[in-house]
Amino acid sequence: MTSLRTLSRVPIACLVRSPRPWITIIGLTLAAAFVVLAEKAHGATSTANHVMRGSFAFFVLPLVAYALSTGVLGGRGLCRATRGVVALGASPVRSAFATTLVAALSSAMICGLLAAGLCAFAHGPTDPPRILDVPASFGVGVLGGATYAAFFLAGAAIGQGSMRGVFLAFDWVVGSDGGGLAFFSPRGHVTSLLGGPLCANLSARQSSIALIVLAIAYAFAAVNLARRDRC
Repeated sequence: MTSLRTLSRVPIACLVRSPRPWITIIGLTLAAAFVVLAEKAHGATSTANHVMRGSFAFFVLPLVAYALSTGVLGGRGLCRATRGVVALGASPVRSAFATTLVAALSSAMICGLLAAGLCAFAHGPTDPPRILDVPASFGVGVLGGATYAAFFLAGAAIGQGSMRGVFLAFDWVVGSDGGGLAFFSPRGHVTSLLGGPLCANLSARQSSIALIVLAIAYAFAAVNLARRDRC
């Protein structure tokens, strides 16, 4: 049986060798930094709270996770991305799981670091103490990044993989209204954890648990959809 470590080499290589995800990450980071500088130039004193709930939660986090997920897949659907190793005898389930795991871990790490860095850079005099705010933002970035990656991999497991774009649109539309359907979108929970309105009337603690549950559920869905829809 092929080990997960061996199966993870293909998605890692796809991510490392593809310039598009890294160009997207650099561009979004610079754009967020520009927003921070603009806020401070206008005299904002709680820049971190405003930017983390706004630019980071709405654009940076989901788009970075989307770019990383696309990079791990080599721009293909989950089924096609694992077809090569499956043709060599690897298990479709283990191949899909390894790819999903690489996407989730890379997204969690990079989104966590971006969240911590942006929070530290944006910190204003009326924001919570940096020593508490930065680690909290890092945790939200890790949770949100992993959940978004699993969310997009579930979309990539449907058909040819183009559904991950539909999932992104669903997250933007439904995740912003705070209603019942927002529970199934990472956006509402991430925004709530960053000090925004509650998602589906859940407390921040409950939203943290919800993100973990959603990450597991979407990863499970991605693996099973890829197994059933072999190409």
